[in-house]
Amino acid sequence: MTRLVCDVIAEPSAISTLTEQVTDFLGKAGVDERCAHHIAIALDEVLTNVATHGGAPLTSASVSVEVHADRVSAEVLDHGAPFDPRRARDPNPAVAPVDRPVGGLGLMLVRQVVCELDYERRGDRNWTRFSMARAGRPTGA
Repeated sequence: MTRLVCDVIAEPSAISTLTEQVTDFLGKAGVDERCAHHIAIALDEVLTNVATHGGAPLTSASVSVEVHADRVSAEVLDHGAPFDPRRARDPNPAVAPVDRPVGGLGLMLVRQVVCELDYERRGDRNWTRFSMARAGRPTGA
C-alpha cells in the first residue's frame, strides 16, 4: 500500500494545488488516469464544500489517499459544520438548469463516480471516506 497524507486549508488555490499533488502521486503509484481523475474530483468537491458551507473558514483539513491493489481510498477530516454527503439531495432533473438553485451537482457527481462513500462525525470533526476501484479490478469491499 502507498499512502499520501497532508493538511490543506480549504480554499480554492490550496485545493487546486492538492488535487494536482494527488493526481501526480496516483500516477506515480501506477493508478490509471480515469481513477486518478475521479479521486481528484471527489477530493475537490468535498473540500470545496468544507470551504463554502463548513462554517470554519481557513481551518486545516487532513487528507489521506491510499493506493491498494484493487482500489484507491481517500479520507478527509475537517472541522466544519456536521455534513453527511450521502444525505445531500440530488438536483431535480425535471427543473431546467437555469431554474435550479445553485449547488448539489458536485456531490451528485461524487456519488456517481466513487464505489464507496461513508461519513461519520467524530467529536468536532467530519470524517468523510470514499474509494474507487482501480481499472479492471473489483472493489473488494
